[in-house]
Amino acid sequence: MSESDRSHRSPYNGPDRKLVISIDIGTTFTAASFCILQPGQVPKFEEILRWPKQATPDAKVPSVLYYDKHGKACAFGAETDDDETIINSETEKWYISEWWKLHLRPSHLPIIRNLSLPPLPPMKTVDDIFTDHLRYVTKQVQEYITTTYADGGNIWKTLSPTMYVILTTPNGWEGRQQNRMRQAAIKAGLLDQNGGRRVKFVTEAEAAVLYAADTGSIGDWLVEDGHLILCDCGGGTIDITGYRITSLKPMRMEESAASRCYLAGAVFVTQAARAFLEKRLSGTEWDNNDALQRAVSHFEKNAKRKFDSPETVSWIQLDGFKSVPGLGITRGRLRVSGEDMVSFFESSLKSVKEGLEIAFENGNKLADKVILVGGLASSPYMYSELVKWGEEFGISVSRPDGPTVKAVANGALAWHIDNAVTSRVSRSHYGITINVDADKDDKDQKGRKFWENYQGKQRVSDAWSGIVEKNIKIQQGKEFSKSYCVERAVDASLIHETEIYVYRRAKPPKFATFPGKKALQPGFDVICNVTADLTECAEGYPILKSLKGKEYRRIDFDICIALGETEITARMRWEENGVTREGPVTIAYE
Repeated sequence: MSESDRSHRSPYNGPDRKLVISIDIGTTFTAASFCILQPGQVPKFEEILRWPKQATPDAKVPSVLYYDKHGKACAFGAETDDDETIINSETEKWYISEWWKLHLRPSHLPIIRNLSLPPLPPMKTVDDIFTDHLRYVTKQVQEYITTTYADGGNIWKTLSPTMYVILTTPNGWEGRQQNRMRQAAIKAGLLDQNGGRRVKFVTEAEAAVLYAADTGSIGDWLVEDGHLILCDCGGGTIDITGYRITSLKPMRMEESAASRCYLAGAVFVTQAARAFLEKRLSGTEWDNNDALQRAVSHFEKNAKRKFDSPETVSWIQLDGFKSVPGLGITRGRLRVSGEDMVSFFESSLKSVKEGLEIAFENGNKLADKVILVGGLASSPYMYSELVKWGEEFGISVSRPDGPTVKAVANGALAWHIDNAVTSRVSRSHYGITINVDADKDDKDQKGRKFWENYQGKQRVSDAWSGIVEKNIKIQQGKEFSKSYCVERAVDASLIHETEIYVYRRAKPPKFATFPGKKALQPGFDVICNVTADLTECAEGYPILKSLKGKEYRRIDFDICIALGETEITARMRWEENGVTREGPVTIAYE
């Protein structure tokens, strides 16, 4: 990044030097950047441009690993493209691990129908692979810093124990995925167990829009109160977020609509092509995994990148020079019609167009500009189709120039240092389940079990009580709370635990469970448990007697949920001898 690119950024006003590292592990490629914050100096972002076995310096390397038959990681990144590594992998029967990141996906994000992910190597979980890959990236970041700076060794030794690590995630990754990534970072040696809170998460789409704004590539579109949409067409996911520009100097923006995420990235175009090849070449000499893999590789590097319209005929190189006219094979090259090529992109294109509907709200156009980034956005066909979509709805579609892969790693640094996004939009409902009065005339209570409380009232469990609604604007640092009470026998334990739920659909039902069952209705998930010791608090409440003479207390407390950051947190709060007390903050693992 040049001086002009970062001239808007203020000098760092912290008292001490700090090291911030950002790592973007994409489905197909990985990139890393870092910034050494110096008091009084404007932050400078630097990319890792030297990776083992790279033919030419590049900011990205494949997110690919090789494992031997004993489960040991043998090759990473650019090493996996090296001829010697490929020969060794074939000779030693190594297992390749690619697209493994998508095995971490939340269960509510389905894979495109009829397509599947490559299996993980035997004896390996996605958490193991994340750890191994992060350990490799950490080593390269350390090597780069220690060899690039004259006092690099001392910089790393002094600053790495307290450094912040920014990891990027797709829009749809939630607390559970973030926590597993945090644990992988700790196991990889990026930080120790006590440093886990110094791992921060930013969505790839948010990092990309901040990079685009930082470099001036969308400068003409940045106007106060302007609205734009960032569409990150990555290797595995399509991430779409709407923003409103609230200030230019300093740059400040807020989400204008809940972000969206689809498992429909570039790898699924490739998988659709592979399914086509398997069917077309069935029963031929190319009907084997090695030949198919080479054909798929040729498709990725050529036909996929060149295809621009349904009128275009594409060719995929097969092994040898044999011609099979009935299959459209001429001297080892398979003819693929434009119609078939369109079918490979169909599901991904449909997902992008569906996601871009956030440009409209209640029939009104909310945004008139779309920024496309990511590998799939570089496809001439995808780009031309989205430009047509934009022309139909009066929306400008732009594909900024520049290396969009490293954009995410640098944008992640900008997110951490500039704090430019001031508010977000809640993607789901959040709350707890409570007991309510029984009502035999309420059809939603039909089939549910009634029970008596201490006062002899008929009650029903598992009623929904929302604390945060879906699609509302949330300012950074904003905490939502709601008051509840619990009844406890005098001799009972006062360690109280409450489950926090998320509901992802439009409008929550009255009850979180099915009638007569404990099973949650579709759309509900437990995201965390919060606890509090209410023993001291209880002393301030009078002892009551039930109709049956049993002594008990009614104790008040609040449930608090904070969503202004990229991680969701929850806790309990109560009064104790006139003093407000709070339980431990819990990161919500959705």
